[in-house]
Amino acid sequence: MNFKRILTVFVLCATVISFAACTTQTETTETEPVTDTETEAAATETETETETETETETEPVDTTPETVYAGMDSGIVRDGTPKKYFCLCFDDATQQDLKIIETCKKYNYYDVTFFISTGLYGVDWSSAVGVPHVRFTKKEVESGIYDGFDLAVHTLNHLPLDQYQNNVKKVANEIEKDAKNIYKLTGIYPVVMAWPGGDPNVTRELMKIAYENTSIRLGRGTKSTHNFKLPTEFLWLEPTAEISEATLFSDFQKFLDAECTEDMLFFCWGHGYELDIYHSYDKLDKFIKMVTEAEGIELVTVSEFYQLFKDEIPAVILDEQ
Repeated sequence: MNFKRILTVFVLCATVISFAACTTQTETTETEPVTDTETEAAATETETETETETETETEPVDTTPETVYAGMDSGIVRDGTPKKYFCLCFDDATQQDLKIIETCKKYNYYDVTFFISTGLYGVDWSSAVGVPHVRFTKKEVESGIYDGFDLAVHTLNHLPLDQYQNNVKKVANEIEKDAKNIYKLTGIYPVVMAWPGGDPNVTRELMKIAYENTSIRLGRGTKSTHNFKLPTEFLWLEPTAEISEATLFSDFQKFLDAECTEDMLFFCWGHGYELDIYHSYDKLDKFIKMVTEAEGIELVTVSEFYQLFKDEIPAVILDEQ
């Protein structure tokens, strides 16, 4: 009888211990709440699930003569005559791009660049930005949503690259893996990107890493200059204006009215979800109508602009401190 009692007590103890262990494991694996900024949301939602992928080494860049690089077929010839160039681009590949594309097609305007992150297909950041922010799925993008438009790199997972502390392998993979995915999708190798997180997360060391280890030769920032000067180096190109700025139309009118004694650039960028935030789809329609009806300007994609000036403007000034 004593032996049976001891055995019963042992079994009960083991059951209690096992139950406690399971309870502890469940409590410690609960997810963290989503933070209230777009970049922090990206890190929270995607860092764990893409950790293995971002550790993958990139394959060598295909540089055979047969490779088609973005922007090489603009049909524009630079003959030494100063011209006014106009670029328009949008980040993130969210569902709002459908309305943007519809408006562009309404005015037969295809010289638009869309920056996408192919590691975030279908990801929903709506709770982070306060309006619908749902990226297209891979299947949706493969269906031809962006056919006829310029697709470019926004890095694989849209994580600020400075968080990698200049780890060449990780930074290069975030950029080049996205480029390769776009190449597989379109058959055209991208040469431009938009820096994820914008200016606060861009450093000269990151520019150097991108230049020496990826196919990317132009990187767009986010701080508006409100002028029409060409960039001094391509890997930190500051835009003229942002699509939601109050001065957008007046800036563009100044561009049209300016005397063109040297090459000029009006570079406009934005996010599709901003059109929901500011209820500005009518503004977008009016602006694209104004752009496409303007005389004396060259409409080019970001990739085409790079190809037109790549022999004059350095990708990065390596010896600048």
